[in-house]
Amino acid sequence: MTEQTGPATPPLYKRSPAWRRVAAAFALALCLALAAYAILSLVRSESGFASVSFLAVLPAILSALICYIGDPAHARGAGFYWTVPAVLVALICAAAAWPLHEGIVCLIMLAPIWLLSGWAGAFLLRRLRKRVIDPTLFQSSLAVFPLLALLVEGQLPYPPQDFTVTRRIVIEADAATVWPFAVSNAHIAPSEGKWTFSQNIVGLPRPRATVLRGTGVGAVRTAYWGDHIHFDEIITGWEPGHRLAWRFSFPDDSLRTYTDKHISPDGPALKIASGDYTLKALSPGRTLLTLRTRYVARTHVNLYAAAWGEVFLGDIQSNVLTLIRDRAEHAAHARRGEAGL
Repeated sequence: MTEQTGPATPPLYKRSPAWRRVAAAFALALCLALAAYAILSLVRSESGFASVSFLAVLPAILSALICYIGDPAHARGAGFYWTVPAVLVALICAAAAWPLHEGIVCLIMLAPIWLLSGWAGAFLLRRLRKRVIDPTLFQSSLAVFPLLALLVEGQLPYPPQDFTVTRRIVIEADAATVWPFAVSNAHIAPSEGKWTFSQNIVGLPRPRATVLRGTGVGAVRTAYWGDHIHFDEIITGWEPGHRLAWRFSFPDDSLRTYTDKHISPDGPALKIASGDYTLKALSPGRTLLTLRTRYVARTHVNLYAAAWGEVFLGDIQSNVLTLIRDRAEHAAHARRGEAGL
């Protein structure tokens, strides 16, 4: 009599070799990214973190490397090539935020260009991989090339470029009423100003006070942001009711510590140089207030940096102008009320 046997017991779940390849590829990519980060940190290269190699070449090559290892038979669909760069950027941002304690400004600036460059690298590989003659040599080249690119680009000159960020606001008050609030503001409440992406979403500190020591050219105005940041503005132009100008001075690294520790506001890659308010009477009791901030960028991605400068500095300026407008209009309204008594 033959013994009846039931259906075979399914084997214990084993992770697919394909997923092991993908996991190994991501691990290799993260190690290479960490190596690039370590090299730039050791040489203290501010411009290196704002370089074409770090912001564009590195994510493109790492994404291509992961796709090459994870899809050796070139059998995966386009979804795989869309997904790999997105997962890589998410892992990089998580690692940067937690173990490396990177600031949110750094991550916000890094993520979009890494994602776009990663997609470019992944789909370029998908298109060209059939032309690869020696897979081993090609894979090794992908691993080494981004580090070589960082070292080579670091030897190239960094062209300086001047930029100006400008914002304006119309205030229902005369220039004489607006002027004191352009000069200094004490005890700024967190609720004052306006909602901005940079301060409400990204988390840049809001101004807490601006204190003036002295009067006229040579006076020093100290700006306090949040609980930790402060810097000076040395007055270089003083025309009451018309224009207030200054040059920036950063006596410590408080701004750098709480925004982006790799880029100093007065360093080789970025120099926030000067600013000014101009007041223009539009009609009796109505003033146009303009705020300008000038800075010099010295990187190989000046235009990309300038685009974020428009966002961050522009939001800061808009918030300050709204604060001045609200205080000046409140003072003008109170003055009109007193005059009517």
